[in-house]
Amino acid sequence: MALHVSLPPALAQSLEHYRLAVQGSGQVEVYINGHYIGRSAEASRLELYARHLQAGENVIALRASKGGNAAPFVMAELGGDIGRLGTSPLWRVQSMPADLGWTLPGFDASSWPQASVVTAAPPAGFPTGGPALGVWSATAADSTIALRAHVWMPTGSARLPQGFARNTTGGAGGEVVTVDTREALAAALCSSMQGNACTDDTPRIIRLAGTIDFTGSEGSATRPGCNYSSCPAPLANERLVLLNPQDTHCDGKPVFDITYDAAGNNPLRVGSNKTLVGVGNDAVLRGKGLRISNGADNVIIRNITIEHINNGIIFVGDAISINDATRVWIDHNRFNRIGRQFIVTGYGAATDVTISWNDFDGRNEVSHYCDGRHYWNLLLLGNGDEIGLYNNWIRHFSGRAPHAGAGGDHMSLLHVAGNLFEDGYWHALDIGQPVRALVEGNTFHTVSVPILDGGDPGFVWADKQPPTAGHQALCGQWLSRPCAGNPLVEQPQGWDDNFRSDLIVLADFSSHSDTLDRPGPEPAQAAALMVPFLAGPGHLGNGQIVLHDVVFNNGFEP
Repeated sequence: MALHVSLPPALAQSLEHYRLAVQGSGQVEVYINGHYIGRSAEASRLELYARHLQAGENVIALRASKGGNAAPFVMAELGGDIGRLGTSPLWRVQSMPADLGWTLPGFDASSWPQASVVTAAPPAGFPTGGPALGVWSATAADSTIALRAHVWMPTGSARLPQGFARNTTGGAGGEVVTVDTREALAAALCSSMQGNACTDDTPRIIRLAGTIDFTGSEGSATRPGCNYSSCPAPLANERLVLLNPQDTHCDGKPVFDITYDAAGNNPLRVGSNKTLVGVGNDAVLRGKGLRISNGADNVIIRNITIEHINNGIIFVGDAISINDATRVWIDHNRFNRIGRQFIVTGYGAATDVTISWNDFDGRNEVSHYCDGRHYWNLLLLGNGDEIGLYNNWIRHFSGRAPHAGAGGDHMSLLHVAGNLFEDGYWHALDIGQPVRALVEGNTFHTVSVPILDGGDPGFVWADKQPPTAGHQALCGQWLSRPCAGNPLVEQPQGWDDNFRSDLIVLADFSSHSDTLDRPGPEPAQAAALMVPFLAGPGHLGNGQIVLHDVVFNNGFEP
């Protein structure tokens, strides 16, 4: 994918308070947007301010020599308000070019191969808990390489929630506890229950350290079900457990007993005024999800990986479910290998919810359409939901990304802005009644159907890039600002995007100007150059990023 974007004048402010740490097996020269800013000695760490970094389009470039190490490597990590950005396979690498044109934003490096990850622990003194990996070219014998990250730096911040959940504070001001066992995590999230409802509203910041694995901890259960898809090897069949004797999902299919992990079907309850945040880059919740419900208020879930919940078995576990809850911020997490939904809401309203900077990784050997892509991604069914989807990486999917709307008496609002939808067989958005969806600034890369044109559709405002002048005038009239277009990149032939412009969406969003100011959508091309570098866990570092008057500490701030 090769996209070239220019920096709008309004975004030309400096980000020179950001810090950059660089170290390699040999000498490393550092360039930002073509400007030389420093050089490390061989095998020594260099820490410096990221001069010439700007909000908007940037190129961070490294010229690295092998040095005397038989196993060459280079690591770099940038830290600032957006959290952390580090060397990874997203960086492009090449044997050293003849001139420095490759350090400039206008250079096309799309033909360069991705950097190769090499085994290299962070050297002593290098910032820990962040996303930086040791990288090199695929050829260890290369004496000098050029490394290049073409990134868009957002105008927002990782400090605060955006959009609908902007007033969420979680456990700020409460006790800070670090948990590394199943029992400690469950007690910290909810210390008191009444029936199935959590009644614990004590403010608490819960730091999840390492991997907490619930797999097998509650035994197994068996219920009737069927193969919902039948896939050839090496893929596996997707199975479905019937919800009750009246369930018709298996009609016409052989029914047999399916044994599944009981823990996955019994999510952890989360009380009000709670922050759950992973420590560093490797905090994992495995085998069990989270349930925020029964009037829960003011919850933050950040910087963790939720994975392996009855993978390949439908109806026995979601990663995060929200039902009758308000002020929820789900941010900088990764979701993978979940039997059904990554996130589900309903049927009670989920209000003031922001889902931001998450990596919804749908790669899976068990798939609905036998194509290695997850179908059950996000299902938003609340009656009167208010949800913002911002800057998420939704990849390797085949549907429900998201599906929103299940009828009901109360209008639901869905703001979908700045996300990267990538590798989508079939549809991304499926908007039903009574949802109003404002869709702007998203990039749809190799997505067959960005918006499904299904039965009983809800209302959508979505423009291709560039938006029409008439539509921009309407956005100005109703929202007091322009709307960003949605680029379609390498859309497979023979499919339609189904973009439409239902004016009722602008009318119903017009009273939510404070929500839409998040701080405003990035330009349309930004998502492809921004989201992969900054979404998912690890970008917040080891420090506890809380909120508002609590200090932001990601290990870089002076």
